[in-house]
Amino acid sequence: MTERYIYPEPLIEEIISKNEIVDTVSRYVKIDRKGKDYFGLCPFHQEKTPSFSVVPAKQIYYCFGCNKGGNVINFIKDIENLSYSEAVKLLAERANIVIPEKNSYVDEAVLRKEKRTYEMNSLSARFFYENMRFKISNQAKEYLGKRGIKGETITLFGIGYAPDEWSALTEYLKSKGFNDDEIVEAGLASKSKNKVFDKFRNRIMFPIIDVRNRVIGFGGRALEEKDVKYMNSPETVVYKKNKSLYAMNLAKNTREDFVIVVEGYMDCISLHQAGFTNVIASLGTSLTDNQAKMIKRVFGQAIIAYDNDAAGQNATLRGLDILAGLGCVVKVLMLPAKDKFGNTIKDPDDFIRLMGKEEFKESLKNALMLVEYKAHLLKQTCDLKTSGGKIAFLKGVAAAIGQVQSPVERDVYIKNISARYNTSYDALLKEVQNRTGDTGRSDTSQTEIPRTKKIASALTDRFTESKLDKLFYTILVLLCNNPTFKGEIEKQLLADNMIHNDFSRDLLQEIINRYDSKESPDEARIAAMLDDEQRAAFIKEAAEYHTISDPCKALNDYISKYRHDMIVNNNMVLSRALASDGLSESEKENIKEELRKNTALLAKYKINT
Repeated sequence: MTERYIYPEPLIEEIISKNEIVDTVSRYVKIDRKGKDYFGLCPFHQEKTPSFSVVPAKQIYYCFGCNKGGNVINFIKDIENLSYSEAVKLLAERANIVIPEKNSYVDEAVLRKEKRTYEMNSLSARFFYENMRFKISNQAKEYLGKRGIKGETITLFGIGYAPDEWSALTEYLKSKGFNDDEIVEAGLASKSKNKVFDKFRNRIMFPIIDVRNRVIGFGGRALEEKDVKYMNSPETVVYKKNKSLYAMNLAKNTREDFVIVVEGYMDCISLHQAGFTNVIASLGTSLTDNQAKMIKRVFGQAIIAYDNDAAGQNATLRGLDILAGLGCVVKVLMLPAKDKFGNTIKDPDDFIRLMGKEEFKESLKNALMLVEYKAHLLKQTCDLKTSGGKIAFLKGVAAAIGQVQSPVERDVYIKNISARYNTSYDALLKEVQNRTGDTGRSDTSQTEIPRTKKIASALTDRFTESKLDKLFYTILVLLCNNPTFKGEIEKQLLADNMIHNDFSRDLLQEIINRYDSKESPDEARIAAMLDDEQRAAFIKEAAEYHTISDPCKALNDYISKYRHDMIVNNNMVLSRALASDGLSESEKENIKEELRKNTALLAKYKINT
């Protein structure tokens, strides 16, 4: 089960009911009424003809172009690039609904502290910004001007200035009703010998904003050489460094399907100003597991563009391994050491200022995959002209390739790297095989699997799963719109154990139980129980229910078709199992007997396919 079950179902239903889907969608998409439903251009893929539909009667949406669909929570989750929990919280806030934490009760003191901290951070961000734009920040303006940062960029990122005074911010916040202890606990001031003073002084201020557009912390860049160059907010009740990514609130809205990860504020800001809206900063050289999970959830693909120094290289390697371990497609942007005039390039900010937007675009096309980058680093330390250097290089590269799960990908890497670095393909292949245990013999893994497990594996290899899902979801839609169908569906599917997987069986049983307890589950509630892929398939069938002219006939047809395809699929799977090696005669006879029974049943469900 997913995180959606953290929250009580009545609460989820209340949130859905108080966030009417047409009103919610209209905040983001221009939709026009056509008959009972609404249509517009899909916000999730580029199109010229409207295929995005909103069905107010069912409180669902569906795109016939990209197959995105669901209820209002799913919509906010996708449009805002939030987790399910974050989407629930956002909609709850809009409807003025107080929701419990994971432990199912509300800690009023914690909630009050969070709210006050958000308020202080928001006021502080405004205070710093006004100092930058309208008051005393000549030195800060000069610095940003030298770095090529424009006024509209300052506004976009809310860049501000902390005045060179001991308690300017503290006094301002106290005038707004906050006390010393609150300000210190929020990380905006420090306390020494019973005196409270501003934490950030004479610094350019970068507000850190979360995906729900709340200011959660700050980074401050010193304007005096004697001061620590960068100072960040300490961890607070709302700011956790290992869970935060700078500019994710902006990048999550990009149309790009990948994200560029840089180290610092200025790298991120400079690239955004140049038109690269898919850039975030990890706020340091150590990408954390939590940050990587957020990147994977929102984008799935990443290009790491850390600084050119040793720390940047080491951080890149750590980031690569973390992201790759989560299944993220990850590459590395190789920064040139110098531009054509001999100027040193230390980071992406230098690159974009010295070489320009088009060169940066080109460099993105040439970004190295994980293994290629590791091979590049190994080449710098291994002399390929010597035997010892070649051996060290081959072993290091083989270790990197061995971590790749896909045999096809491994083979591509072996071919490319052996050709690029003039090493032996066969030698590299053998070294990789020694590390993975993959000798290339197709029967190796099978000999290690017991016969019973082989059969079980075959039986669960349902290559018609999506086809059966479609039929099953249509039956569910018929049930939602016709409660009197409950008995027939229960008899035909549940009683006869004719359901294609455990999840579908549990889902149908849950719906039946709700009807038995006098509840009336609709499509939106069922959609909330499904994952993204399942939901899209289900919503598609729900959106097309209006095309069914005779629900009773449709139910009989779909159940017959569903049972027929179940038997056909099982026969195919059984035949594959029968053809496998290592079965005993009794096992073969059992399979043959089941095949005979299934074939006899097919006559009962003989239909037009």
